[in-house]
Amino acid sequence: MTYIVPNTFIENKDVNLRVLDNLYALNYSTQKKSDFISFRTTMHCFIILLEGSKVIHFKDQDFFVEENEVCFLTQNNYFMSERLAKNSHYKSLVIYFDDKFIFEFLEKHKIEVLSSSQEDIVNVKYLDDTFLKNSIEMLKEYSNENLSTSLLKLKIEEILLHTLRINKRNFHAYLQAIKRTSGNRNKFILESNIDLIQNLDDMCKLTRLSPNQLRNYIKQEYKLSPKVWLDKKRLEQASMMLRNTDKTISQIASDIGYSTVSWFISQFKKHYSITPKEFRYKT
Repeated sequence: MTYIVPNTFIENKDVNLRVLDNLYALNYSTQKKSDFISFRTTMHCFIILLEGSKVIHFKDQDFFVEENEVCFLTQNNYFMSERLAKNSHYKSLVIYFDDKFIFEFLEKHKIEVLSSSQEDIVNVKYLDDTFLKNSIEMLKEYSNENLSTSLLKLKIEEILLHTLRINKRNFHAYLQAIKRTSGNRNKFILESNIDLIQNLDDMCKLTRLSPNQLRNYIKQEYKLSPKVWLDKKRLEQASMMLRNTDKTISQIASDIGYSTVSWFISQFKKHYSITPKEFRYKT
């Protein structure tokens, strides 16, 4: 099972999730020695690892996050998260934020993003810097108290400013990666999660739009209905995979979200007038 976050926590009204306008703060803890879960993120986030450690398994690399580190992730990262408890405890504080928050932050503090490179994941040790450590300690306290949204947001901004101060090059690259996808968040999320989408409800959950809003968005952006758009995008992705990978027809059908191979072959032939196998050897 793949968890979509923070959507899953929002839909389940998790008691450990605090809503802060366009921000979400999650206090997460477990007493399992370790677990291994698939995640996709529909918002940017940073994870403050308080106890234990984490291994984030991407397609082409593993990223280790140790206790007393902050890990920043851009939205729509897909990863396997392996959480390793310390003395049967794993604790983290996760802050989810959107483009609006980060651009208001940049404007408020007159920060110009200078990097030409992009980093989807950046981490920093906070024990090595007194100011960042103190800010994180205060955020932990704030998140457990019924304090105003404004105070929590200010503390989150303070953490970003200290991270920028002590790790300027990498954090600028992280901000540049956010800018890359800022033009059209919904398009980026939908097109990057084709394999998880089966119907209109799935699209709404991913984008956090109502059915009417989603239909209007798809019509405005693509001049199509949601169903026609989904079929078209799936088959476009399938054709690319047939040309450029050695994956079997069955693997491709599964990767792009078809429940059966026979249905995939039927839809592919209807669209391209040949079977996937014929397409692979003729193109």
